Amino acid sequence: MSENVFYADLDMINGKGVLVTGHGKGLVQRNSIINGEYIANDMVRLVIEDGKLLGYQGYIKKEDDELTEIKYLLYFYDESELKQPLKPTNITVDEYLKFSKHNIDIGSEISALFNSGKSSVPLCNTFDEYEDILKKANGVRFISVPYTADENERASFINEIIN
Repeated sequence: MSENVFYADLDMINGKGVLVTGHGKGLVQRNSIINGEYIANDMVRLVIEDGKLLGYQGYIKKEDDELTEIKYLLYFYDESELKQPLKPTNITVDEYLKFSKHNIDIGSEISALFNSGKSSVPLCNTFDEYEDILKKANGVRFISVPYTADENERASFINEIIN
């Protein structure tokens, strides 16, 4: 990935910008229980302006894209992951970075394939770039969301925590 583009989804839920990483991140698109709108699928461009974390669709860089202020960053657990919380839990930026690292690494690999292995940012620097951006963000909440067999239960969790 290059120029601050990362493998994540960007949604608007209950009027708030939400970045989602992890497993089953397309929940907003698939589940009508969530009071939300799907903004960007898989590739999100992130920027920091005056300490605010902003994002927009990242496939094609456009100067006139509308920026969405991101207030929540959610990590969705996979069923196979151990030591999950029983309910959504506030976590630190460092915990969020640890959980979402695989998304960023996978996104870099996908980008390299589409660019015939010629990415403008080396694979090893993409995560560092992501970490730098997230650690500069002010006024955001990092939340881990447990896996649920019933997607409606996970959707209800999301509606409750984003207000």
